[in-house]
Amino acid sequence: MTIEAAATLDLYGKQNRGFLDVTVHNGSGTALQAGELALSYKVLDANGEALAVDGVRTPLEAAVPAGTRLTQKIAVIIPGGKFASVVAIRAGLVREGHYWVEQHNPAHPATVRVNARQDLARAEARLAAAGQIWPQRQGNGLRWPYGPMMVAERHQLFYIPVAKCACTSLKSMMVRLAGIAQPDIAVELGVHLVTDRFNTGVQLKDQPMDRARAILASDQFFKFSVIRDPFERLVSAYLEKFVYKRHSERNLLHTRPVISAVQGRADIDLQRGISFDELLEYILGQDSFELDAHWRPQHLYFRGVPHISRIFRLDNIVELEDYLLQHHEVNVRLGHENSTAKSDLALPEAPTLMAGDFDQLAAIDPDSFLGSRHLEAIRAYYREDFAFYTRAG
Repeated sequence: MTIEAAATLDLYGKQNRGFLDVTVHNGSGTALQAGELALSYKVLDANGEALAVDGVRTPLEAAVPAGTRLTQKIAVIIPGGKFASVVAIRAGLVREGHYWVEQHNPAHPATVRVNARQDLARAEARLAAAGQIWPQRQGNGLRWPYGPMMVAERHQLFYIPVAKCACTSLKSMMVRLAGIAQPDIAVELGVHLVTDRFNTGVQLKDQPMDRARAILASDQFFKFSVIRDPFERLVSAYLEKFVYKRHSERNLLHTRPVISAVQGRADIDLQRGISFDELLEYILGQDSFELDAHWRPQHLYFRGVPHISRIFRLDNIVELEDYLLQHHEVNVRLGHENSTAKSDLALPEAPTLMAGDFDQLAAIDPDSFLGSRHLEAIRAYYREDFAFYTRAG
């Protein structure tokens, strides 16, 4: 029995974590049983001596019959306080609850040098870590809104994501239900980044085109989504992306073009930012199909999707929780992961304040933005959304 792995492994983040493909060659006369064995590693210093660091155990995902091989991914985590002494790991098989298999077969482990990649920015490190788990390749070509739709086939669930409508919570739920590789890590690294940039198998874009079209046309799935009051959604998008988290590189992907257009300059002034009224004025001058997904009208997300089962309101999301438990045996509590801080503090001048003006203020009542001079024009612009929201439930 032998173990093969790459010669080196890069580790990322505060935990110095990476993911390593390990191949088990079973040259013995008996099968290796999934329930009895796990892959793990010992942490080695410069002298090749094992340090007192517990390696993560990854159970064999399937039996390995005699004369065959199995390749699977294992997680490697080395606490930051220990890493200064670490040079390599020794990956191998462990008999659950007992001992390292190398005690009986000293030749079987594989030694892998490890590198802590502290040279990468946080966003780059997240992408690099995700690339160790999921393939980064072009999807099947399905356009928005169909490509990002999510499927958990075992549960017969089909989710239509709508930005700023508990989207993060619902995507996190779907990656866990869909059985993708390392779902908890996908959530930790950023469920939007992972599912959009990589082929995890959960989105329609990840499927072969014929299969994706069949799923989209099928009436055998519970096709659902969540929407919210259109004006409340705009306020939430403004406060999260243009105010409280406006310096986030991920948010700037969405907001920079808007801020640049409003300020009339390429080198945007993030300290000043833009006001809510300026955002609304910008939106009113755009084709609704060309808007960023976070303020694009919600009814557009459902164009051309047949057999939609039910659309729930965000303000009564407990109905979705109850439905999933009763009809699909899915017990989930959908917290609002990107919820914006709010209070009962009324601020009549809120629509005209610049983003930087909010830095010195406590949370405010979102209804303060109802005083916008563009309110009626926005109601007309999003009239189909308001009608759509009234019909949902």
